[in-house]
Amino acid sequence: MSEAIDRLPIIKLWNQILVPLQGQITDAVAERLLEQVLEAILASDAEGLIIDLTGVWMVDSHLCSVLSKMAASARLMGARSIMCGMSAEIAITLQTMGIDMAGVQTSLTLEEAFASLGIGKLKKETTKSVAELLGGAVSAG
Repeated sequence: MSEAIDRLPIIKLWNQILVPLQGQITDAVAERLLEQVLEAILASDAEGLIIDLTGVWMVDSHLCSVLSKMAASARLMGARSIMCGMSAEIAITLQTMGIDMAGVQTSLTLEEAFASLGIGKLKKETTKSVAELLGGAVSAG
């Protein structure tokens, strides 16, 4: 069990924290995850927290509570929270358990979650060569 706790998936990307959860999350792992995510937000001064639930099979009342606390705490620390990849079953479970997710934005996919935070791929028409940026000032010498 300590191996699982030591390998929690907390990834810092630019000024965001990504938490891609997978499988079944035990109560002990959920508590450690909450602590480590909030520590990562504080240490990195993250502006956003994305919790990716794509790989989560099911959530119980404890994990629902931890996810709610994580999002609310991140918000209090100045990081916008987005949950993505939520299955219909998980959405129904969160709703049925009455977990307060009022301050949590949701997205269907991880890509949409990053886009909500202003991160996305560059469009081809916005990329320019060095010569175009310099207005033709570079000569072929």
